[in-house]
Amino acid sequence: MANLQEPQHVNGTLDLRKIDDIPEPYRSIFSDYPHFNVIQSAVFNDIFYSDEPIAVSAPTGSGKTTIFELAIVRLLLNWEAASGKDYKMVYISPTKALCEERLIDWHKKFSEVGVSCISVTGDNPNFDVSVLMHNKLIITTPEKWDSLTRRWRDDERIVRSIKLFMIDEIHLLNDESRGPTLEAIVTRMKTIRSSCQVGMQKSCSDNNIRLVGVSATISNITDIAEWFGSTGQPAKYFKFEDNMRPVKLQKIVQGYPYNPSTSSPFKFDIMLSYKLHNVLLQHSSGKPSLIFCSTRKSVEMTCKQLIQNLTIDLTQERKDILVRTANSLEDSKIKETLIHGVACHHAGMLSQDRRAIEALFREGNLPVLVTTSTLAMGVNLPAHLVVIKSTKYYANGEYKDYSASMLFQMIGRAGRPQFDTSAVAVIMTTASDKVRTY
Repeated sequence: MANLQEPQHVNGTLDLRKIDDIPEPYRSIFSDYPHFNVIQSAVFNDIFYSDEPIAVSAPTGSGKTTIFELAIVRLLLNWEAASGKDYKMVYISPTKALCEERLIDWHKKFSEVGVSCISVTGDNPNFDVSVLMHNKLIITTPEKWDSLTRRWRDDERIVRSIKLFMIDEIHLLNDESRGPTLEAIVTRMKTIRSSCQVGMQKSCSDNNIRLVGVSATISNITDIAEWFGSTGQPAKYFKFEDNMRPVKLQKIVQGYPYNPSTSSPFKFDIMLSYKLHNVLLQHSSGKPSLIFCSTRKSVEMTCKQLIQNLTIDLTQERKDILVRTANSLEDSKIKETLIHGVACHHAGMLSQDRRAIEALFREGNLPVLVTTSTLAMGVNLPAHLVVIKSTKYYANGEYKDYSASMLFQMIGRAGRPQFDTSAVAVIMTTASDKVRTY
């Protein structure tokens, strides 16, 4: 194993860690920025100079993906001299969209250092598990990993080669539908870790599975750390408050009249559509804006309403880009609004149309993106302004309030570290909910 030594810090102060602290050839993985930020630097020693389990709670947009990448590079450095030995890494993400984004990003970064990546999601139900033997970095969802490893004792080759198990959005343990699956796979990996060490003559580091979990909204980070660890030895944990955000955020809650005896949440949502253009004019500063809606139908209605009531000043260059992209799309309803600078985004769209819209927004060529709330846990599309249009969503035949963690996920999309020094999040809700909750 490589013996990486932790550098000494003068007077106990924490400086921003330099990219030069990463040995070649892995330094290129982090070449998009000049140095690690405050949160990454605070975690650096424990994630990069140890093999202990770690749990991190940090604001959205603070570069938590880099924490995973540091853990990956740590493992690669440890195993690069172990010729002939098999090792694998698993990354768990809550959505197929984020798995796809990670695959594209990490294939580009890690293929250059000889690490093959594969994404395994529900899109390939007849997947041959033996294919995993030929890839080092496995990207998958909790549900898919659960199905792949439920009978792990029948073929232990895969699971016994896993040395790093990374969980994104670990707060979903608290989710009614997805929490039990996430809990099951983490517990299973801990069982595999224990079984790998029983009776082995090799060092613990050779047979250990390192757990690394991150999220923006873990309220009980100490419980997660205790669970990640072994008996009597909890994992190391970090909790960073919102004031550590790289981009400072202004939160605004706007309450509107609502009488449940004469109206409904559906009608209230429609009413909010007519208020949106003023919110955008007041808070967007002409920069990219992201509007969260609770349903696909609300997304489409909101887009139509915006192009009727909001005139976006587009340069000729941007108009040409939007028209060119619109002509390449299959969905005529998306084309209709896109040429005006407004686009919708939801799971019902064709994947190629969705990717084209995401690229436009990411590159700053799309002023307004209207999407379902599930995007908050999906692809990384930060905006200067985030608007949450209504704090209720429809599920299982009734309207429910968004959980605090879901609101934080959506709000967290405000702020583009490479472009903004400040950002705005506007929550549009009923007057009574504003008084009672916010």
